[in-house]
Amino acid sequence: MQIGTVIRTFRKKKGITQEEMANRLGVTTPAVNKWENGVSQPDIQLLAPIARLLGISLDELLSFHEELSVEEISSIIQELDTKLGTEPYAEVFAWAQRLVQEYPNCNQLIWQIAVILDARRMTQDVEHREQYDETIMRYFQIALEDEDAQIRKQAAGSLFGLYIRKEEYHRAQECLEYFSKDDPAWMLKQAQIYKQKGLEEEAYRAYEQLVFTNYQVFNQALSMLYRLSMEKGDYERAKRYLDKQSEIAKILEMGRYNELAGYLDFAAGRKDAAETVRIMKELLDNIHTLGGFTKSFLYEHLHYKPIEPSFCERVKKELLACMKDKEGFAYMEGCEEWEQMMQEAGTMV
Repeated sequence: MQIGTVIRTFRKKKGITQEEMANRLGVTTPAVNKWENGVSQPDIQLLAPIARLLGISLDELLSFHEELSVEEISSIIQELDTKLGTEPYAEVFAWAQRLVQEYPNCNQLIWQIAVILDARRMTQDVEHREQYDETIMRYFQIALEDEDAQIRKQAAGSLFGLYIRKEEYHRAQECLEYFSKDDPAWMLKQAQIYKQKGLEEEAYRAYEQLVFTNYQVFNQALSMLYRLSMEKGDYERAKRYLDKQSEIAKILEMGRYNELAGYLDFAAGRKDAAETVRIMKELLDNIHTLGGFTKSFLYEHLHYKPIEPSFCERVKKELLACMKDKEGFAYMEGCEEWEQMMQEAGTMV
């Protein structure tokens, strides 16, 4: 915070009016008002008396913080955003530069200032917007050197966008070094580079791989949420998670088998014999759809090999074999349809 803001903040905390403060310091009330509004600054000889009056240290008065709090950064960014909506861009940009000079070690603040300044110059009618490139880029690069990996990653993402706009794709590619190749953000950005460079096949493949990979992630996460609900006996919530799994599998064309797979465990958990039979039959009838995604247009640039019939046959045998689990399916004893399916299983396994 600027010294005027510090004075105003702590004066109000102490419950002192501007007039009372002026009287105690031997200055005029307008002088205090000018300090607080940033029009002028107090004489150096008054700094110690002001700090004593406000009950703070000189470091606090002069804002010699090594780090700003999250709240302080948020307040500054909010003020910057407000100014950009009401004042000329060039003037606010100069004000922001002074902030960076005041807090040269707060890379989180510097990165956020650069993000706001960069975004606003692209969305507002700013004259000669390219003249701000060097400063904004320098701010991003400052944040890129931070010890915090998250701040480095944020800065790299911002620089990536700037380089893409400038069609400096080799420099955009360098920004990806700050991301793990398993990170969806890396995949998206790599695909964007391919697209911008006119490498259509590579772009399709990268985007399709992102869809396929994230299906696996979503599916696993929903499975774990389902399991948590089942362990609590919350069948209603568990069923909702299963329904979402099924919907996602359907939307992303993963095959009918994958749409149904989780429901067998759900039926067993509730010891619902009729539902167990229905789901088991439908799974057995749809084992051939396990490789459905290999035929989907969503993944046609990934060139997956068709699922071998032998693989489907192996899955079918494993499914039939699990029916003999007397502990897991003890509740099915006496169900005629199940007994018939068991007999069929005996001839196949």
